[in-house]
Amino acid sequence: MESEKMELRLINPNESGFLQHIEWNSEEIRKQVQMMMSAYTDVVYTEDTMKAAKDDRATLNKFKKVIEDRRKEVKKKCMEPYEQFEKEVKEITALIDKPIGMIDSQIKEYEEKQKAEKKSQIQAAYDESIGEFANDLPFERVFDTRYLNATFSLSKAMSEVIEKIEKFKTDIATIDSLDSKHKLNVRDVYVRTLDLSQAMAEDRRLRELEERLEADRKAKEEAERKRQEAETAKREEAERQRAEAERIAAEQKAAAKAQPESEPEQMTQPVSEMGRAIASIEHQAFSQAVQAAPEEKQEAPAQVPEKQSEPEAEVKRYKATFWCKGTLEQIKALGDYMRANNIEFGKVAK
Repeated sequence: MESEKMELRLINPNESGFLQHIEWNSEEIRKQVQMMMSAYTDVVYTEDTMKAAKDDRATLNKFKKVIEDRRKEVKKKCMEPYEQFEKEVKEITALIDKPIGMIDSQIKEYEEKQKAEKKSQIQAAYDESIGEFANDLPFERVFDTRYLNATFSLSKAMSEVIEKIEKFKTDIATIDSLDSKHKLNVRDVYVRTLDLSQAMAEDRRLRELEERLEADRKAKEEAERKRQEAETAKREEAERQRAEAERIAAEQKAAAKAQPESEPEQMTQPVSEMGRAIASIEHQAFSQAVQAAPEEKQEAPAQVPEKQSEPEAEVKRYKATFWCKGTLEQIKALGDYMRANNIEFGKVAK
């Protein structure tokens, strides 16, 4: 069938028989409308004339509707022959569409087969080149649907796939050569993004984070070390003071033991009332011991005859260590008593 010999010819009306212009009383209507509309030129409505304004608007809309309805009637009459013509033409073109659809389906089936074969060849090139990285870089990540276009050659598509694989291998080798404990993290970022610069940025981020954490850890350790040193120094100072006090006490005790019995104790004069009271407490036992001694009767002057011609015999003296408990006034009175009776007393070494 030679389609160029097929021609749709108009019989009635012919090409020159179509309605060229619709004649109607346009000028008459125009003048009437202009005359009517002049009554509304520069008209101003007030609150008192709002009802008149609404009535005027309704009148004009009604007049406009009459004209519009007539226009639509004319259009419908003009379109009736065309609509019938259009319907008849579409019935004929439908006869053509049926074989077109059948042919189109076969063409699409052929093109899909060609695309599948082309994709299979591209994947074969991928399989040959990918090696051990198939899991990290699957075929779908290097394949581009543009490769299946008829305008995109098979050789160019295969070259692009191989280039992507080689770039992936080079970038992975670069990451594996890093002197970094974060290589696995960097590799994961690269495999996910296929962006080496982004993967390297992840390495820098992790290094900086690690440095900050290490600095924080060292600062905490240093603070803890100083705290422990301060506590140790405090304990050592307390121990030193305690040992020093024990040493002084031991020396005083040893000196007191080494003092001869006949040598009178040196009384330390207290510097305060409390000191004097404490000193008095430490000598109370001495007074009690002296009062209980057998030689007590010898100390009474009434029982010893005076001998003017012979020197007075030396009275034996005793040393005693004791403690006492009483009110401040009692302790002070005890001290006054011993001083009044010329009884020597002093602080007991601890």
